[in-house]
Amino acid sequence: CTLTSKLADQFTPKMSVARSTNRLFRQKNSLASLVCKVRYSQASAVSGAAVNLLETHVDFASQLKAHPVRIRGRKWLPGSNSPNFPEFLAPPEDGYVHVFTPSGKVTCSPEECATSMRPVINNVLEKRKEGAVLFRGLPLSTAEDFSKVVVNLGLKLTSYKGGGGIRHRLAEAVDTASDEPPEFCIEPHHDLAYTDHYPEKIIFFCIEPPPPGTGGETVLADVRDILPRLDKDVVEKFRKLGVMYTHYLPSRGPGIYNSWQETFQTDSKSNVEKHMKAHNMHCKWHDDGALTDWTVLPVMHKYRGEWLWFTVPHANNNTFMKSNPYWADSDIPDHLYPQHTYYGDGTVIEQDVLQHIRDVIWQVAVGFQLQKGDLLVLNNIYRQHARLSFTGKRMLAVALAMQDQNYPEDN
Repeated sequence: CTLTSKLADQFTPKMSVARSTNRLFRQKNSLASLVCKVRYSQASAVSGAAVNLLETHVDFASQLKAHPVRIRGRKWLPGSNSPNFPEFLAPPEDGYVHVFTPSGKVTCSPEECATSMRPVINNVLEKRKEGAVLFRGLPLSTAEDFSKVVVNLGLKLTSYKGGGGIRHRLAEAVDTASDEPPEFCIEPHHDLAYTDHYPEKIIFFCIEPPPPGTGGETVLADVRDILPRLDKDVVEKFRKLGVMYTHYLPSRGPGIYNSWQETFQTDSKSNVEKHMKAHNMHCKWHDDGALTDWTVLPVMHKYRGEWLWFTVPHANNNTFMKSNPYWADSDIPDHLYPQHTYYGDGTVIEQDVLQHIRDVIWQVAVGFQLQKGDLLVLNNIYRQHARLSFTGKRMLAVALAMQDQNYPEDN
């Protein structure tokens, strides 16, 4: 690891102004070989008739009308006291989330479900460039069921290695979506956008839904709606400087929020250093065994022929952590929070800029409660996702998949 006491002074980033998806396929060493252990799942050959899935209308608006979800002033939601926040969460409009259900009662296996789901995913997310498809009403209920589906979808599955959230493994290729306290709101974000090994698809499965009216809504925001609404000067400054993402990770121990061992899925410092080197990241080991790491990334990302705002300077800023009950009463320096962001030159991102980004995202965000057995597939590059606070029980599982094809629009 690079040993340095001042991140911004010692680190001179070699960064292009934007990142392009097709670099994943043009490098001598493929990203998958450098990053993490990526496994290709094989779609099973299933005998018998496939499940007949039909696109179905769901009245999300009526559900939110019955149980309005207040956003402005919501406790533990960063920036929610802004007058520019919407007062209530909006429902998805028709076509924002494409919902598919079986045409009749089905008793198919998870593997058979996967066989029928894959062409729908390909058509909606890849051919039509939509952001979300929801499968509802399939005979799936457990993490094991979900695992059998995702490993048979023919996707390029990957792990959450290096991720800043708190998750634990449930089954093959499947983790908990979040182990954060239920009273904490998770801001809209892209999974692993603070790395160079972000997944293209993120798949959620609802094992235990929250009861109606108790919170826990799944929130979505499309970056194609976000970028046009952002202040041009804000975008241009980020475009020139990029974002520096930093993490401070103690060694594993009692009361630790998130350790470097859990984050990088290893007890070996050498393995962590290899990961850093493979991904153009810098790090410093502290005398107490803690780790600080940092990297600088562009905010603009060329994907499917379009430049997108693919960055999370707000969600990885420590103002997000300060709105977490775990850290609310902490009095520690900025760099000792689990995560923080700066402009790419190491200067502080202004609070009004962070608030502006949050305002815009929530102005275009929509949400709804998932039902038991729902399986939601998102394009992680087009759609940010979030979770609102809740009371009672709620449990989602998650799986990740890398981009597995070279889109002609990016040539």
